[in-house]
Amino acid sequence: MEFYKEKEIFCYSCRKKTIFTYKNMHKKNGVDSHCSECSGIWFEWQNRAVEREMEKWIDYNKHLIK
Repeated sequence: MEFYKEKEIFCYSCRKKTIFTYKNMHKKNGVDSHCSECSGIWFEWQNRAVEREMEKWIDYNKHLIK
């Protein structure tokens, strides 16, 4: 893995913030956010997709949340 910069993201698998950035074999930037308690691997685009879905869910159900 080629390390090129650090970036802080939230790991949705273990619910912690982590810093770990790399480029994969296809030269795509990704964030490997697994830690000692987490066996899953999340890429940055997956984190953003989950955040967007969570925002949509909250917006759609905000009348239920009071």
